[in-house]
Amino acid sequence: MTNPMLLHAGFDGLDMAYNTQIGPDLHTALSAAKAVANDERRAQPVSFGGHDFLVEGHGGKGGYTFAVNTGEFGALWWFKEPCARGDPWGVKVSCRALSLAVHGLDAVKASADQFLTDLGVAFTEVDRRISRIDYAIDLLVPGFEIRPENFVCHARRSKALDGTFSATQRGTAYQGIRIGKLPNTQVCIYDKRREVLDKRKAFWWDIWAKQADKHGVALTKHSDIWRFEFRSGGDGISRMLKRRTWECFSQNPTLLFQKIAAQARLVDPTEDSNRTRWPNTPEWDACQAVIDKISVDQAADVDAQKIADQLRVEYLRTLEKQTVGLIVSQVCAYGLGVADMPAMFEQVRLDVDEALALKGEEADGALARRAAEIDTRFSR
Repeated sequence: MTNPMLLHAGFDGLDMAYNTQIGPDLHTALSAAKAVANDERRAQPVSFGGHDFLVEGHGGKGGYTFAVNTGEFGALWWFKEPCARGDPWGVKVSCRALSLAVHGLDAVKASADQFLTDLGVAFTEVDRRISRIDYAIDLLVPGFEIRPENFVCHARRSKALDGTFSATQRGTAYQGIRIGKLPNTQVCIYDKRREVLDKRKAFWWDIWAKQADKHGVALTKHSDIWRFEFRSGGDGISRMLKRRTWECFSQNPTLLFQKIAAQARLVDPTEDSNRTRWPNTPEWDACQAVIDKISVDQAADVDAQKIADQLRVEYLRTLEKQTVGLIVSQVCAYGLGVADMPAMFEQVRLDVDEALALKGEEADGALARRAAEIDTRFSR
């Protein structure tokens, strides 16, 4: 049996809530931007408190009026109306996995705090609580297959492939399995290579390559890369730790994930009739070894600017494909053929000119806002 190779280990999710409210100036800026975003049906760039971010034309679940995006290397924020329905928890944030991988948990948490402070939103240490936190381990495991019957779970956890123990399939093979259910705790194992290819997250190849190169291994699009992810929602954190504060978690970040990993094991079956005595698989032992060394300042050794450039190139490719598809659809809708393409291109140019002309003096401003939107999304 081939021993698993560690390609990446780090925090993959961090959601926090703040017991505070936004100020009147920020509320005015968000309201104005949201109105424009709703009218134009696209996020609007805003500069406030020394930060550039995007304001969506919608809010969020739970009574949040405003949704703010600080980019692929940032986070998603939600803000409530001040004192909305008497709920003091007026702010929440979900930090992006890419930011956590590149910068590390401690730096991302500090950046979130600073963002709020710069926006003029006051809070103290006790006003912040962790709503969810995930830790991910990516292993290169040639020939690995998920076998649900090889999981030994806590007695209170269902062993059926539904409810708190569920799996996804591709053909006859299992592509992922989830044990447990948020907002409690969950262990999730899935084919990360397939997800990266399907969702076009090419930057993960750069993250993995750093570690693979140290072992003289060249990764390909067919490499068996599996993610072992340990997740905890607010209920799980409350049950396993004294408090959901940053101080309580960061003093011993391994404790929470050691407890999650103890609730389920991936084992190698033996002839022993007692499943609890079956030994761990090498993959599970590798995960346990990583969890025992978790640090809040873990970060990937990667070129963040290279990743930002890759994301922008992928975005441009998507736009190009959409543009080509729309033009071809127009040609077909008008009953035209290939010989009519030059005329169609000219018509598209005239349509663009007309759209800009209708904006008049606002045309340059509209283009500038669109450029600012794109820059904000891919800024480091």
